[in-house]
Amino acid sequence: MTETALIALERLDNLDNKGWDIDFRQLLTPQRGLSPYIFLIDKLYESPDQKYACLFYTVTEFSMGSYSGLVGLFENKGLPRLIVNPKNQWFKYESVSFSDNYLFLKMLVYDKDSKNMTCPYIVIDLDKKEFGFIDLDWTSIYYSLVKKDSTKYFYNLDSPKELENRNLKSKHGDLFDLKSLEYYPIDLLNRFRDLYCDKLI
Repeated sequence: MTETALIALERLDNLDNKGWDIDFRQLLTPQRGLSPYIFLIDKLYESPDQKYACLFYTVTEFSMGSYSGLVGLFENKGLPRLIVNPKNQWFKYESVSFSDNYLFLKMLVYDKDSKNMTCPYIVIDLDKKEFGFIDLDWTSIYYSLVKKDSTKYFYNLDSPKELENRNLKSKHGDLFDLKSLEYYPIDLLNRFRDLYCDKLI
């Protein structure tokens, strides 16, 4: 299978950049406006302290109602520096959340061996520039993470009706500690799917 050709991202029209003067040419994208990358959305998310920005771009509908996009992570609003731009990983759109020095993302992952669809959380430690993951099945799309204290978080079920209708067990209130995760250098984020699937075997 031929890899999709990537080009420099020239500009993003109608983007609210929240004051981040980003050089988009640092970022790589498939040719925009051509199938299958034709349902485009771009959005910049900023951390509450304005120290970091996560740019979702070339967001497209990969399956019915499921949108994914490429990500560029930046620091230093006055003179933005690109931290990481995993060109081969498509993250789930509207799954972004900042909390203290952490950034949470989600990714739909299809494991060819088990034929299971999962949707793990990717946890990025912005200070240490490393990432880990929380292994979850596809039902993670119905949850958000809520901080309890320090590095401890719990799952909050945002769509209880969805689980009730499917007779699925709820993880609402389950607690976990981010310190218990295994972390990898952030420059390996472009290999996330492989690292995640290898870890499950």
